[in-house]
Amino acid sequence: MKKQHNFQKQNGFTLVELLIGMTIFSLFLGATVGVLIFAIRIQRRFLLQQNVLGQLNFDIEYMNRALRMAVKEGEDGECISAGTSYENINGDSSISFINHLQGDDCQEFFLENNILKYRKGINAQEETFDLTSPKVEIIDLDFSIIGGSGEDDIQPRVTIKIKGNVQRLNLPILLQTTVSQRNLDI
Repeated sequence: MKKQHNFQKQNGFTLVELLIGMTIFSLFLGATVGVLIFAIRIQRRFLLQQNVLGQLNFDIEYMNRALRMAVKEGEDGECISAGTSYENINGDSSISFINHLQGDDCQEFFLENNILKYRKGINAQEETFDLTSPKVEIIDLDFSIIGGSGEDDIQPRVTIKIKGNVQRLNLPILLQTTVSQRNLDI
């Protein structure tokens, strides 16, 4: 007579099945964490780029407001050449003008050590302000003046090109705009 062994069926996993399951779970978890870290890095770069864009937009709007209120220099030519509205005194990366909105004050926008600066009260109580934060590096600043020499019939206008970057990243942003003075050049 044959002996019959009645083994009860046992529920559970073998050691091999458990190791395979843990390996698959570890791979899935590693891939998920990798995607999450990549998404966070992309978001940080995007936020830094948005910060630069916001600061450059502020800078351009600030310069536009001041440059719109420029008036022609009188006969004495204390600030800029007589009969002109704008002048690049220190090269194309700076512009000088007389701001009618602020009591006909002689003012200047210029680039120094990769920071956009604003000087007002030239030839009087001079004050200089930084328009960009130290975290934003201004790579290039260019003021192109068209008209306004007094000898032409062209309404004076300035094209501003500004290129900025976050210091730790290589994500340059270039903005350009053209502004005309509010007073007609008649």
